[in-house]
Amino acid sequence: MQLHNQQDALPWPAVTSRREHRCRRLYRTTARQSGNGIAINPIQSFEGIGRQTRCRIEPQAMREPNLKPYDVPRNLDQDAWFLYQTTSIPYYELCARLCEEFAELYNRFITGHGLHGAARLDYWVSRYLTHAENIRRGTGFIKHGGDYMPMIDYLNAPATDFRGLVEQPLGWMSEEQREQWDNSFQRLSYACGTGTPVLRNNLTKGRHWLNRASIGGDRVYLERDDSDPGDTADAIRHAKEHGLLSPPITFPKHPIDAAQKAHPGSVCPRTGVWVPKQWLDGANDFSLAFCVQGQPMQPAYQMHWGKPYDIWADFPMPDDDDAEERLITPLETTAVDTTWYFVLQPAAHAAPADHLPLRCEAGQACPKSGYWITPSKSGSRRYFQQGTPMLEVISDYGSTIWQWDSDQSDPKL
Repeated sequence: MQLHNQQDALPWPAVTSRREHRCRRLYRTTARQSGNGIAINPIQSFEGIGRQTRCRIEPQAMREPNLKPYDVPRNLDQDAWFLYQTTSIPYYELCARLCEEFAELYNRFITGHGLHGAARLDYWVSRYLTHAENIRRGTGFIKHGGDYMPMIDYLNAPATDFRGLVEQPLGWMSEEQREQWDNSFQRLSYACGTGTPVLRNNLTKGRHWLNRASIGGDRVYLERDDSDPGDTADAIRHAKEHGLLSPPITFPKHPIDAAQKAHPGSVCPRTGVWVPKQWLDGANDFSLAFCVQGQPMQPAYQMHWGKPYDIWADFPMPDDDDAEERLITPLETTAVDTTWYFVLQPAAHAAPADHLPLRCEAGQACPKSGYWITPSKSGSRRYFQQGTPMLEVISDYGSTIWQWDSDQSDPKL
């Protein structure tokens, strides 16, 4: 079978407007220009740009810089709930299982088309199984030592591997298969891509704050909030749409422990969500932060709308008369001093949504009678009785992970 490379066959829904066409063209082009330091994932829709860079569209006629403060109404219980959810062990397990589900789906398609050994298709199946193993290794570090830092890279890698995936020939898939492939990757990418920025400020912000008088040109990195600043309502809504979170109708109360406080640059005394004093004093333009014990506390970040700019200036389009939405206004941040107060997590809170099939490692007792499959071997589908040991498959894929087959019909004779 001849393989055709379809790098540009990205999973976009139908174009509904010229503006949307421009958005997608910019998105593809920006994704290929990796030197700008912005991790943009072309698998997501244009709203993903807004989510990662937090910008808003402004009319072309608005020529004066919009420097108004960030004045979105805030909900501490909502934002704290989101941060605790996306740093929970169940959420990380969800990310790992999504990587496995994508690898199994991809492997099944490769097997069905008889393409094992072609290009580097098998490598990418193996790579996403490795991503799942790494995420679970990260959860072990958290459980046994409270170390969240390795999880930043473990979650970042699955979401940013998209370019390598689409550099492989993918034109051999049917339209239905490609849609399933896209949807599976989009879900894991959104899950991992949501979990990464929650932790990212712990890497350098506290140290930059301590050295702020001497960091020179690196000051720009101190001023930039590398998390997902601002109100989390949209992030929660998108996560719910992807089946990743199940937000409650009313968010549970998250009490403030006023006795437990810290200052930027000091060692974080406790892992969890922290609120800056400015928020408690009534300011709407600050964000909560998830800080890791033992790491230097980050500064607080005050948000404001920056100077509007023409996002299409470097991307001219023929017959472009759609001038009413040419400018965007980026959300910018400034690092400021504060007193952080610890935000307690309620004893009872909703766990991340879990609509994924059962999984079981080789050697463990089968949790449920039925048909199981593993990406470690093509044609691996077989019936296991509850309580019997799951078999080990010798292959180049590493650990054997069996997954519950969504199709429980008996094989056709």
